[in-house]
Amino acid sequence: MKLSTTGLTKTYGKNVALNGVSIDIPSGEIIGLVGHNGSGKTTFLEILAGLKKPTSGTLSYKPNKDFKRKLGVVLQENEFYPDAKVKEILELFGSFYSKHESIDSVLIKTKTKRFSNEYYRNLSGGMKQRVNIAVALLNAPDLLILDEPTTGLDPIARRDLWSLISSVGHRTTTIVSSHYMDEVERNCDQLVMLKRGKVLMNDTVSNIVKQTGKSLEDIYIEKNEVR
Repeated sequence: MKLSTTGLTKTYGKNVALNGVSIDIPSGEIIGLVGHNGSGKTTFLEILAGLKKPTSGTLSYKPNKDFKRKLGVVLQENEFYPDAKVKEILELFGSFYSKHESIDSVLIKTKTKRFSNEYYRNLSGGMKQRVNIAVALLNAPDLLILDEPTTGLDPIARRDLWSLISSVGHRTTTIVSSHYMDEVERNCDQLVMLKRGKVLMNDTVSNIVKQTGKSLEDIYIEKNEVR
């Protein structure tokens, strides 16, 4: 799925969360969305997911037919029913779709099959995120939105989660917000950097690194450090 935004703006009273965001996101790539807290990342993702309406501006999807039926979303603080088993959670969310991936295939893809009879509350943080992504993959999404999925995870869990994200495949456009620049540099095709609701950078990761001769972490600090 390819998507474009033109002049996307979101205000809350006098507070401007997004200010004229215009970007093109190519189909089948992994996009890293970065910016400091309050830069507008979560608001942007919530608008893309249809959870909030922009104050002004436009958002277009190609193909645009029933795009919400082919959308997978994992937001921050995404906690499912703690007293339900993993397989029960997948069966419940699978029932919302007229057609969906088989439960077993999603369990295998996310390497959660051996935890299918475990209660969600007993899972580690990394395994909970895998289950969250498994739910998001049930409808074989064309667009997958992940809001800071590796926050709070140990380095091994973060590595394994990125491996899962990369394995989703090029049929799916994936947008991942993150504070870990090294992860974005290693795993993402394109970078979108927001600052105070505006687009500060929007290019392929390889172009940015090649043109600046710097790591994404150094670039991020340079662009966002308070002087």
